[in-house]
Amino acid sequence: MIIGFTINKIESARHVPLEELSKYKNINVNYDLNLRNLSVVKSPAVPEKVLRVEYTVTINYLNPSIGYIRFEGYCDHAGGDAEKAFKDWESGKADTGIQNEVANNMMVRITPLAMLLSQNLNLPPAVPVPVINFQKPEAGGAKDDKFDFYHA
Repeated sequence: MIIGFTINKIESARHVPLEELSKYKNINVNYDLNLRNLSVVKSPAVPEKVLRVEYTVTINYLNPSIGYIRFEGYCDHAGGDAEKAFKDWESGKADTGIQNEVANNMMVRITPLAMLLSQNLNLPPAVPVPVINFQKPEAGGAKDDKFDFYHA
């Protein structure tokens, strides 16, 4: 269970002048997630020691490199034996359940900030945005179905 999440540093930049940004049509958004510098620490939130995982998440806008957004911080994971999880991780046998929980929690917390930063830098959205496609109802369909007009 994630009991602590901290962002220590946020960096962002657009490398291309705003006037030239519109000429780039096929921009690739690349995510680089790095979990590192594990430690076992005492947390004020729970009585037992917790596994602290430092992270760096970088969102790169490529083809060519037009900008980036980077987050650094740490995440505290409680539950289970933190010392054992630390030793396993350091020996190359990391618990994938812990890795997934930490990584997914980070992305849930970082994504809204990344969306705001990308918007303010006039970069494409940091995550895919759903596309809505309203369609006309088919001829001869059920006229009494009030949902016909809303199905995409």
